[in-house]
Amino acid sequence: MADKLNIKFLEELTNAFGPSGHETEAQKLAHEYGKEYAEEILFDGLGSVVFKKGNSGPKIMLAGHIDEIGFVVTEITKEGYLKFHQLGGWWDQTLLTQEVIVRPFKGGAKIIGVIGAPPPHVLTPEQRTKVVTKDNMYIDIGCASEKEVKELGIRIGDPAVPLAYFRTVDRTRKEKKEDDPDAKEETREVTLAVAKAFDDRIGVFIVLEALRRLSEEKIEHPNTVYAVSTVQEEVGLRGARTAAQMIQPDIGFALDVDISGDSPGSKGLVQKMGKGVAISAGDGSMIPNPKLRKFALEIAEEMKIKHQPAFLKSGGTDAGIIHLTGMGAPSLFLGIPTRYIHSHHGMLDLDDVENAVQLLIELIKRLDQKTVESFTAL
Repeated sequence: MADKLNIKFLEELTNAFGPSGHETEAQKLAHEYGKEYAEEILFDGLGSVVFKKGNSGPKIMLAGHIDEIGFVVTEITKEGYLKFHQLGGWWDQTLLTQEVIVRPFKGGAKIIGVIGAPPPHVLTPEQRTKVVTKDNMYIDIGCASEKEVKELGIRIGDPAVPLAYFRTVDRTRKEKKEDDPDAKEETREVTLAVAKAFDDRIGVFIVLEALRRLSEEKIEHPNTVYAVSTVQEEVGLRGARTAAQMIQPDIGFALDVDISGDSPGSKGLVQKMGKGVAISAGDGSMIPNPKLRKFALEIAEEMKIKHQPAFLKSGGTDAGIIHLTGMGAPSLFLGIPTRYIHSHHGMLDLDDVENAVQLLIELIKRLDQKTVESFTAL
């Protein structure tokens, strides 16, 4: 199933540099790809890009955020080390000894550094049991003085992202339907992808893949589609706010990663990698319109698109902002269960991505004016 996806573009998109507030490199890739399939391209004042297709009917906003979590240099020590602050949420224990790429203020080079940590040989027994917090970490770029750092063009305020590259993993898996005890075990060929920045380049990818297929396959639908690559989601859903204010959508969908509940330590999460697109029942930023969610579930069942329920007690997506735009817009979060989000290496199942693209297209085909009005009618 995953062979329908443009994996080469996904690789380029995830490998690109683009932390919150510094999304230009990644956004240029999205713009170059999406402009072929849009009838008009719009921009907000923060850097979000809107690919518009159609000029009549309900305004359907599809949002994925292009920014990834990263870092910003906050201090250059006299010994030549870089102190940093997070852009987006990092768990301290995922960082030590990991490599990062720093984008210097002067010059286009990308400088590789290591988040420093002392070897265990020099730690006291007490130190070995304590978590090192981000404020006690530093980036080592191999310099011996502040002057040497500045000669490389690095200044306070320069951004950094994880150094990690996209790859795929093929596996053969034996499965049977969980809700059917008499079902026979079936063999499924699985293609997993591992990369940084799936949060949320995968959402941008899904939005643009749906736009591509609507265009290439000349799929008819009674809507105006706004496929949006938003910015600064990881620092407060900011690009979604400005883009949605410009569009004033009637319906909103956020495409994003979801936390996969199938790895050790992820108890209490029903959504799992490889079980289909996750249709959210809610998170910390919103309660989805119940009628819209039911509509999505019914279409997924009718078209036999692999899907699953999902719920997060905290956190949120661009849908949390979109649904509050103007007088309100029924909105829904569609997620890709992903292991190890907010780290250097996320992992997901590409079949889940294909299911999300298919569901999005089927929703767009059926969302006419009468149906959209029915979501808020008594």
